[in-house]
Amino acid sequence: MTEVSLSHPFMSILIRSYNRLPYVSKILEVCLNQTYDKYEIVLLEQSANDHWDKHREIIEKYNGKINVIRSHPLGPSGARNVGVAHCKGEVVLFVDDDDIPVGDNWVAEHAKNYIDPLCIGVSGRHIHQLNEVSRYNNIKGEMDHAYERCLTVSFMGRGRVFTGINTIKKPVEWLHGNNCSIRKSCILNLGGWYPYIQGLGEEHSLYFKFQKEKKPGEYLMFDPQPIVLRKFDMPGGVGVRIIPLHNLLVHRMQYYHWVIGDYFPIRFYGLYFIFMLYGFHQSAQMFIKNSSFEDVFWQRWFGDKFLKYFYIVREVVLFPFMVLKFLIKPKPKWNEIIN
Repeated sequence: MTEVSLSHPFMSILIRSYNRLPYVSKILEVCLNQTYDKYEIVLLEQSANDHWDKHREIIEKYNGKINVIRSHPLGPSGARNVGVAHCKGEVVLFVDDDDIPVGDNWVAEHAKNYIDPLCIGVSGRHIHQLNEVSRYNNIKGEMDHAYERCLTVSFMGRGRVFTGINTIKKPVEWLHGNNCSIRKSCILNLGGWYPYIQGLGEEHSLYFKFQKEKKPGEYLMFDPQPIVLRKFDMPGGVGVRIIPLHNLLVHRMQYYHWVIGDYFPIRFYGLYFIFMLYGFHQSAQMFIKNSSFEDVFWQRWFGDKFLKYFYIVREVVLFPFMVLKFLIKPKPKWNEIIN
């Protein structure tokens, strides 16, 4: 790679979309009006056929300006792997279809960090409203707390985010899946993301491997200058996403057994019972906080709170069988089809 390429890399913006084509057009308008002059836009479109047929004209007006890849739903990690394979850039810049990049220098703010050949990846800032200065209260010490934990991983394998800070931090332990960029060569050398992790920790398989295999001096970093606005009210978006407790538990067991168990086997299996208790507690807390039963027939008699605890009790009974299944079932191989 030449010095010119290092200081001015060709960037690939990768947008993964699922049943949100009307919102994707807003992202495309921002991405097509960037000041940076060396980039492409790749849209990995995983919508159902009826959604695609209904809204395809929205995307077809961008023919010749973007590269559209149609696919069946691949899951977050699988979609990243397939999308990266279609990217031509030296650096791949990821943005989700429920967030909007802010400003016409968004790509340039990512690209500037790669003048340092040891910089392998960059996570940008997430804001909840335009003109946001900080979500953290400095009087209560929240700024220092957020900075220390920004993009770190807890002892129990939980990724701490705190990407609302407005200070550069390097190194960091991992990159958030949205508003992050990473050298394509690194992704390919590490084999991409393990594709069978859903939800919790699905980004971490690549970065755990990077931390073990990185060359001296290589690092990941957080830069507050490239910003995306998180759209919490979007259908299926982060603010209105409702996931059944059983699915939350399955996702956590996948992450624990197939990722944490691989990279930190002594810690995981030595404290296996604690991991299982912690995992169930965290999943139940998330379920209580985010679930809703307004459309459930039985809600009118029993109420929302009763139904939440009914499902928790049910999963307490079934949880040992789920754990046993993960203990005896071998980890899926890279390209294995899972029923």
